[in-house]
Amino acid sequence: MREDFRILIVCTANIVRSPMAETIAKAMLRSSPCPIAVASAGTHARAGLPMAPYALAALANLGLDGSAHRARPLDGVLVNDADLILTMETAHRGSAVTMEPAAVHKTFTLREFAHLAEGRRLRHRSDTVGRAHAAVRAVARRRGSPAGRPVEIADPYGGPPEGYAECARAIGHSLSRALGELLGPR
Repeated sequence: MREDFRILIVCTANIVRSPMAETIAKAMLRSSPCPIAVASAGTHARAGLPMAPYALAALANLGLDGSAHRARPLDGVLVNDADLILTMETAHRGSAVTMEPAAVHKTFTLREFAHLAEGRRLRHRSDTVGRAHAAVRAVARRRGSPAGRPVEIADPYGGPPEGYAECARAIGHSLSRALGELLGPR
């Protein structure tokens, strides 16, 4: 088993939602003792594109800098290497699983994972990477339709700046819950 835990975050073009989520997750994990690597990709990304300007502005309002980001397309290698894949939409989840069917047990929409993980803490283990793997397995066993709860994070692309800010807030809220389950009690 590797010594780190890898999270892959997926959206469509990898210029708004998934890079915002990658940047926010990295900020949340800065002081974590668990070696968690976070990356992002897009199901229809054009390699090398920078993050959308309003997405950069939404991150800047949170005190974060996404200017180094460059888009990359989702591929089977990224899917295989990830220990957890969090997507913005169910279609993105389907794309990852179509590339690598064995990824079904580690691929969730971000909101789905956050909802399934919420309030269902595992016992703390000293092996934090092992605990993160156990958390993904436990959440996968709880999978089902989160009745009445939104499972997707809407794409603000092409809309007003406020939509990007709202998207960043929704991502941050869901990531806080999701990462809390992976890291366990502090």
